[in-house]
Amino acid sequence: MATARAVALHALVELDRGRIERLRDGLVDVGLSPRDRAFAFDLAHVVARRRRLLDFVLAALCQRGLPPDPRLRNVLRLGVAQLLFVAGMPRHAAVFETVALVRGNRGFANAVLRRVADAVVDRAAVDPLRELPLGPDRCCALPAPLPADELERLALVHSLPDFVLRRVAAEHGLDGARAVAAAASAPADVYLRLLAAVDAPALVAELAAAGVELQPTDHALAWRWSGGASPFATAAFARGAFLAQDPTALRAAEALPCGPGDTVLDLCAAPGAKTARLAERVRPGGKVVACDVDPVRRRRIAENVARLRLQDVVQVAASADVVPTGCDAVLADVPCSNSGVLGRRVEVRDRLQPETFAQMAAVQRPLLLQALRACRPGGAVAYSTCSIDGEENCAVVRAALADPQAPRAELVSEQTTLPLASQHDGGYVAVLRRLA
Repeated sequence: MATARAVALHALVELDRGRIERLRDGLVDVGLSPRDRAFAFDLAHVVARRRRLLDFVLAALCQRGLPPDPRLRNVLRLGVAQLLFVAGMPRHAAVFETVALVRGNRGFANAVLRRVADAVVDRAAVDPLRELPLGPDRCCALPAPLPADELERLALVHSLPDFVLRRVAAEHGLDGARAVAAAASAPADVYLRLLAAVDAPALVAELAAAGVELQPTDHALAWRWSGGASPFATAAFARGAFLAQDPTALRAAEALPCGPGDTVLDLCAAPGAKTARLAERVRPGGKVVACDVDPVRRRRIAENVARLRLQDVVQVAASADVVPTGCDAVLADVPCSNSGVLGRRVEVRDRLQPETFAQMAAVQRPLLLQALRACRPGGAVAYSTCSIDGEENCAVVRAALADPQAPRAELVSEQTTLPLASQHDGGYVAVLRRLA
């Protein structure tokens, strides 16, 4: 019978071999209990989130370097991740249960993991180059020193490419780099965005009765799921009382000026969370056209719209051509590097390259121009990304404003939000007004 560790291992190996793009796609359903499914998810994601640091620790302990076999390599990563980052994990369970996944050479795996276990001590870290803090009263004596340069050390400890953190520091300062690094290695929180028409106190009480623990945020419609039962298995979710949406993404949807009776185009709409907020805002009498070129992603929009009972407002389409005249407002939530959501999209950090940002900007500029052309004179366009990199954000906006072939527009506002662990993701939104 498959265990949570075996399911996590399978997903990690599939990701290593390039057979899946998202880690969650490799977490196969083999009849685990809800608790074990959650454990498998958390294990796989902590390994993917901290992989560079795990490999640094392992490389110092494996005399011949990391094992070339993806399965053995990820077994070792799983074991070290449990010893370092899974709170309350008994040492013997982390070692014994993980070594049981090895198909050969278990003695080697057992020896490596026991050396890591012996290096974990119950006291605060005192040497920033030789000890890894694991909490206020717990640390790991590292088998090799960390880099003396703070940015290089932050990148390694938080498992980010060096060039990514240097770009962040150049644009947002050293404090910004520290915040981004900390958020990238922290487990991503889940936020429930309540529909505007829902009685919030009654819904929170209903979910509490079902064992769902929630905490309020600084947005009245956003609540942080802090523990307990899954909110997505409740009657409230089934009847469309809420959806999952980070506060930063919610604010991007709310930045677009629109109101009752307006026709709004959501240019890159999947999976439909921002579409839903726009639909609420244009009632009564308004319409939201939610576009996506991918039929699978369009089905996700349609499913969410149906569950949230917004079919009377939302039209799902393959392209913006179904809009007969200029829209009152357009949201262009474009594909991006995901540099503001590295803690949530754990696989992204391994795909980012120095040229990624310019490549994404080349995709984003035509989409922003399309949004401006679809908007009526006097209407508004919101351009948003879940990136915090200026090359994808303000540079794209200013290129559109300066393009002689583009409709004339002016910048109304723009905001970059850095990710903050346990509070919100990172992202960018700019509002433009199309001129006559």
